[in-house]
Amino acid sequence: MSDLERLHEIIDTLPPRQVHALLTLLESAQPIGDEEFARRLAEAPEEEADEDTVARILAAEAEQGEIVSHGELKRRLGL
Repeated sequence: MSDLERLHEIIDTLPPRQVHALLTLLESAQPIGDEEFARRLAEAPEEEADEDTVARILAAEAEQGEIVSHGELKRRLGL
Protein backbone atom coordinates (compact mmCIF):
# COMPACT_ATOMS: atom_id res chain seq x y z
CA MET A 1 0.00 0.00 0.00
CA SER A 2 1.43 3.39 -0.94
CA ASP A 3 1.70 6.30 1.48
CA LEU A 4 -1.10 8.05 -0.40
CA GLU A 5 -3.38 5.02 -0.12
CA ARG A 6 -2.57 4.72 3.58
CA LEU A 7 -3.34 8.41 4.08
CA HIS A 8 -6.68 8.02 2.31
CA GLU A 9 -7.50 5.04 4.54
CA ILE A 10 -6.69 6.99 7.70
CA ILE A 11 -8.63 10.06 6.57
CA ASP A 12 -11.64 7.91 5.73
CA THR A 13 -11.83 6.88 9.41
CA LEU A 14 -11.74 10.43 10.80
CA PRO A 15 -14.86 12.07 12.18
CA PRO A 16 -16.03 15.19 10.27
CA ARG A 17 -14.63 17.58 12.89
CA GLN A 18 -11.14 16.16 12.55
CA VAL A 19 -11.38 16.22 8.74
CA HIS A 20 -12.25 19.92 8.95
CA ALA A 21 -9.30 20.56 11.30
CA LEU A 22 -6.98 18.74 8.93
CA LEU A 23 -8.24 20.75 5.97
CA THR A 24 -7.70 23.97 7.90
CA LEU A 25 -4.14 22.88 8.60
CA LEU A 26 -3.38 21.86 5.02
CA GLU A 27 -5.14 24.62 3.11
CA SER A 28 -3.42 27.96 2.99
CA ALA A 29 -3.48 30.94 0.69
CA GLN A 30 0.18 30.34 -0.14
CA PRO A 31 2.17 27.13 -0.33
CA ILE A 32 4.13 26.45 2.84
CA GLY A 33 7.44 24.71 3.33
CA ASP A 34 8.11 21.55 5.27
CA GLU A 35 9.32 23.44 8.35
CA GLU A 36 6.20 25.63 8.47
CA PHE A 37 3.97 22.59 8.00
CA ALA A 38 5.78 20.77 10.81
CA ARG A 39 5.41 23.82 13.08
CA ARG A 40 1.67 24.08 12.39
CA LEU A 41 1.22 20.39 12.95
CA ALA A 42 3.12 20.55 16.24
CA GLU A 43 1.00 23.49 17.40
CA ALA A 44 -2.32 21.92 16.43
CA PRO A 45 -4.37 20.90 19.46
CA GLU A 46 -4.43 17.18 20.06
CA GLU A 47 -7.85 15.62 19.83
CA GLU A 48 -9.07 12.51 21.53
CA ALA A 49 -9.71 9.54 19.26
CA ASP A 50 -12.10 6.75 20.14
CA GLU A 51 -10.71 3.23 20.56
CA ASP A 52 -12.08 2.08 17.19
CA THR A 53 -10.28 4.89 15.35
CA VAL A 54 -7.03 4.19 17.20
CA ALA A 55 -7.32 0.49 16.36
CA ARG A 56 -7.84 1.27 12.66
CA ILE A 57 -4.86 3.60 12.57
CA LEU A 58 -2.66 1.05 14.31
CA ALA A 59 -3.84 -1.65 11.92
CA ALA A 60 -3.01 0.57 8.93
CA GLU A 61 0.45 1.22 10.38
CA ALA A 62 0.97 -2.50 10.99
CA GLU A 63 0.15 -3.24 7.35
CA GLN A 64 3.08 -1.03 6.41
CA GLY A 65 5.39 -3.21 8.48
CA GLU A 66 5.82 -0.79 11.36
CA ILE A 67 6.72 -2.71 14.47
CA VAL A 68 5.03 -1.42 17.61
CA SER A 69 6.10 -2.77 20.98
CA HIS A 70 3.54 -3.93 23.49
CA GLY A 71 4.38 -0.96 25.74
CA GLU A 72 4.03 1.50 22.85
CA LEU A 73 0.71 -0.03 21.84
CA LYS A 74 -0.60 0.32 25.39
CA ARG A 75 0.64 3.93 25.48
CA ARG A 76 -1.06 4.74 22.17
CA LEU A 77 -4.30 3.20 23.39
CA GLY A 78 -4.06 5.09 26.67
CA LEU A 79 -3.87 1.93 28.76
